[in-house]
Amino acid sequence: MDPGRGVSAGIREAGRGLAVTEASRFLVRRRADRVSDEASSEVLGPWSIETVRAAFATGDVARDDSATIYGSSIWLPLPAWEALELDVSPPPRHLPERHDMPQQLAVLSSPEGRDICDQVRWWFRDGQRTRGPLNSRQLREQLRDHGSPSAMVALVGGHCWCSRSAFEPIFQAPWRAEAHSTGALLTCGVCLEEVPLDSSHCSECGEALAPRSRYPVSSRPPSIPDDPPGTSWLRMHWRPVVTMTAMFALITSGIALRHLAPNRYQPPEVTMNPAAATEAACDTPCWHGEACQLGKCVWQAPNDGGHIDGKPTIAGPFELPPDMVDVLPLDADRYAVSYLRGVQVSNSRTGGTLSLVSDAPHAQKLQRVGDVIYATAPKRIYVIEASTTRLLKTIEMGSAVHSLTMGANGSRVIASIPGAHAVAIISTDYHAEVARFFFGDDQVRAVAIDDTGKRALTMNGMVPPRGVRPPTESVRYGAMYAFDPSRLPSEQDRVRTGVEGNPVDVIMTPDAHTSYAVLREKDVIVRLEHLPSGAVRQQGRLNTCREPEAIELVHRGRRAIATCNTGAAVEIFDLQRNELVRTVPVNSRVSDIAVTPDGRQAILALPRDRSGAIGMLDLDSYELTLHQVNAEPHRVRIAPDGGSAVVISDRSKVAWVIR
Repeated sequence: MDPGRGVSAGIREAGRGLAVTEASRFLVRRRADRVSDEASSEVLGPWSIETVRAAFATGDVARDDSATIYGSSIWLPLPAWEALELDVSPPPRHLPERHDMPQQLAVLSSPEGRDICDQVRWWFRDGQRTRGPLNSRQLREQLRDHGSPSAMVALVGGHCWCSRSAFEPIFQAPWRAEAHSTGALLTCGVCLEEVPLDSSHCSECGEALAPRSRYPVSSRPPSIPDDPPGTSWLRMHWRPVVTMTAMFALITSGIALRHLAPNRYQPPEVTMNPAAATEAACDTPCWHGEACQLGKCVWQAPNDGGHIDGKPTIAGPFELPPDMVDVLPLDADRYAVSYLRGVQVSNSRTGGTLSLVSDAPHAQKLQRVGDVIYATAPKRIYVIEASTTRLLKTIEMGSAVHSLTMGANGSRVIASIPGAHAVAIISTDYHAEVARFFFGDDQVRAVAIDDTGKRALTMNGMVPPRGVRPPTESVRYGAMYAFDPSRLPSEQDRVRTGVEGNPVDVIMTPDAHTSYAVLREKDVIVRLEHLPSGAVRQQGRLNTCREPEAIELVHRGRRAIATCNTGAAVEIFDLQRNELVRTVPVNSRVSDIAVTPDGRQAILALPRDRSGAIGMLDLDSYELTLHQVNAEPHRVRIAPDGGSAVVISDRSKVAWVIR
């Protein structure tokens, strides 16, 4: 006799109305192809829930094996039992579909199967979405609320999808048949589910049913009655009446107390408070970067600009390419060098080469314009991104560019082109030439622009090489032109103003009312006033040391610094009082000068025969500190933050980094 079949027969006789609890036991039957001795190993158990889970984890039983509750005769796949809580994955969508119920599930519609049905798990598919695993109650809710006629149901661990109509006998027949047997239904007051009238407890939530809630389906009252019979209007609405009465009493009490206050209708007493002191306004408009404080325009240093503090350290000399033309510091750690092959980026601490922009050959002068670098070439300007040193664009100019000048707002760059007797206006928004002004036969070089970008000044003076006298034409026939770079050349006149004495450099105040031009052969600085007509007029002169060649504007204190070639001195002028403030002798010609962004320091290049020095001039105390170097420094370039600078020797082709 088969022992497994004997056990099953005994269980089938006793298994009626069983429910799965923590103490329930299961019988497990292995699949026939997994059993070596089918007669003795078909049925295993009875096992507890924990034993079945452990056997499943170790592989003693598989997903395709079946199980039943000890005392029942209905065998279902092992993952289908909700009490075992085995991890399962959704069934594939390509499983076969059936419109009738499989024989394995048909037993669930039997009286014994109604008790087992609530202990198993299901998959529910409606359209493209699969839900589950769901217990019988959750599946019933899905069929009632979300299921469409084409919805499909599958038993967890089963091997086919069945239409929802095949499961109607399982999930609707038991309780609806019981309701029809009594002829009436009632609503549970807790879960609002319909249950048979003669039930004492709700089959869904298990709560006891009150006798007063047992009404027939056709005559039972709503869950929240609007107007119960025999109830007065005041009983139904006493809460809002009390609330509105209390609010009305509170408001009327406040109004009454307000009107009963003493001296309610008398005007308030006027207190004589002293007038608040107003800050005196400045007599003249403040410059760009200044603020009016106590009737005086005070320079506000930029947050990202400083100077070299304390005792500076000088790194170098670092070798430069033999055909080097210009050097520009990019930040505290890098500087760019222009030469025949392109633009080379070097390390500021070691002098080593970091990268090479070979797309910009024959690069010459370098100018920082916001986040990019303008590198001039014989007939074009290269636009290079400062952070990545990537070539962005090439601006064709048609002739060599002498200098690049940018206004304070940074929207326009003016490029002087002596060979074309013109200046070009370049827009920094899209890096393209937008206009070009021509000036007859004058080869204009130095350019100045105000902070608003609406007034500019250019002149035709020229600084000769060392030891060479300037041409007679530049001395006798010096000239300057005032124009508006924000307007088209066809909409304005170029007014020529003759200035004898070789004007070599010019600066313009930010308010665009006054300019200062350096006359190298006259040893003076000419003060120029801009007229409403667009012309300029000489207002006075300031005497300087011999052969002044450069002038720099210092916003802090509204001052100007002039350097002299033969005079071997640096002179500081007060532009508000138009007078000389201090003369600082340097015992050497000053080949270049640069002012830090905060206006507190000026760095000088002082070349001598085969040697030289770097001067650090404090613009507060006018104290000059010299740092000797072994080669002649000729040019100074300051980093954008003012914390470091690069000094260049054109003869020795070396560079020093000061920080």
